[in-house]
Amino acid sequence: MPVILDRWGNVLFDTNKEKAFNDNMTKIESGFLKQTVDVADTNRRIDNLVLNSGGDSPNEVVDARTSLNGQIYDTLEARLNGDSGAVASSLANTNARLENVEETNADLEKKLNELYGDATQNLVIYVSKTRGNDDVGTGAFDNPYQTIQKASDSIPKIVSGIDIEIICEPANYDEDVIIEGIFGAGQVFLRSSNYAVIDAKLQDTGFYVRSVTFSSIAAQCVLEGMTQSTSIPEKDSIVNFLRVDYASVGNCRFDKNLKSTDKITVKYDQTRGGTFGNCYISNQNIILKAIYNSTCNFSSLNVMGSISNTGLYSQRSIIYSDYEDADIVATTKVVRSAGGQIY
Repeated sequence: MPVILDRWGNVLFDTNKEKAFNDNMTKIESGFLKQTVDVADTNRRIDNLVLNSGGDSPNEVVDARTSLNGQIYDTLEARLNGDSGAVASSLANTNARLENVEETNADLEKKLNELYGDATQNLVIYVSKTRGNDDVGTGAFDNPYQTIQKASDSIPKIVSGIDIEIICEPANYDEDVIIEGIFGAGQVFLRSSNYAVIDAKLQDTGFYVRSVTFSSIAAQCVLEGMTQSTSIPEKDSIVNFLRVDYASVGNCRFDKNLKSTDKITVKYDQTRGGTFGNCYISNQNIILKAIYNSTCNFSSLNVMGSISNTGLYSQRSIIYSDYEDADIVATTKVVRSAGGQIY
């Protein structure tokens, strides 16, 4: 409420002095009223700048030119521009982090696909030395891989009951192939595309590989239609079954002379069962070796040509042979070592 000042009306003063005095009072009243209005406006603005800081703490008046980080700007516009810049910078950092998250998720998805895959039906992977491409190939019939190793690496490590088949066009694949770490498959095949129409006991299949290792596979592993390469393998054996459930070699040809080497033609290592049969074998160093509690069968369907160094070698393992020892075409027919048996 504005304060009303009393006028002096004493007749002892002359009229001019009375008028001047009253005029001054009017000016004072007017100025006081204006100040009252300004204070009210200021209070309203302050009310708009009061933030409740929570709890029992007092309210804090925050100046409009002060940013959230405590920086005081010369003008409100400068503060708003500063805040906008800070928000833009924060958004840029957030976007960068989101991009990193997306890249990480993409890598994770790739790893999960490599581990689990998405195959719900039998998986067939095609390889062609002449038509294939390891960079852009998909393993499809019309877009095959170029190498057997690439095909092997594309196999999911964990599957659910499906069969997996690598089919290779006849060619010279100068590779030491490793197929490993597959769980949940029914059967894992490595085959030439002509394995069903050509007899390896009579001729080359045209599908040449330096060596093949099946390792740590909880499934039946099958090799069919392969011919031994002229290259000496880097591994100790041409075919190696290492810690697999069941292992079979069929319709393959082993006829390159390894008698001057220490190589093994087919090796069963910690493998519970399998059959080596329907193959042609000639001039090898050791035809079949079973070690570390393996079990396998050497079939009478095999044909043995020129004499090899050693026929069957069982070390802490069991080999069931359809041949009598004397009928093995080798200088040393059989070797039984460390409790190994050949029946």
